[in-house]
Amino acid sequence: MSLLGIGNSLLGRADTVHRTWRRLARFQGSPDPIRLRRPGAASVIINGLVSAALGLLTWFLLMILVIAVVRGPFYGFVETGPVGPGTWGGPTKAGAWAVHAAVAVPIIVALPFVLRGLALLQAATIRRLYGSGSSRLVLPATILLAVLGALLFSSWIQQL
Repeated sequence: MSLLGIGNSLLGRADTVHRTWRRLARFQGSPDPIRLRRPGAASVIINGLVSAALGLLTWFLLMILVIAVVRGPFYGFVETGPVGPGTWGGPTKAGAWAVHAAVAVPIIVALPFVLRGLALLQAATIRRLYGSGSSRLVLPATILLAVLGALLFSSWIQQL
């Protein structure tokens, strides 16, 4: 949605962007009605970039959740190769299975709450874009989460 908003804003379709963001905020359970202030093209583009960063972080965390569900508690069924001394919990397969499950289960429990928090932060950025009441910490929190998400992604890629 954010890339679509940026494209529509650059093409001068402000009404389409406005309807899309209002619908998205309503879908995410905005606690207060969005005021009708129409943001400028620059604000929409900045909000689109911020939303894209949140969206990428959300997709990455969702992928981590799927991997944790499939590979964590079911490590012994998924991983059929030899378990070496460098494996978490190795050198036995039972130890590796136990450690992977012990790491995956808290991730499986916590990530849905994190994903819901990201959705609420996204709704807050939309409300802020349209002038509705939201904390001044929304934009710094979003930037911080985008940077931390990029660092998490980088470290995850390096361990592959």
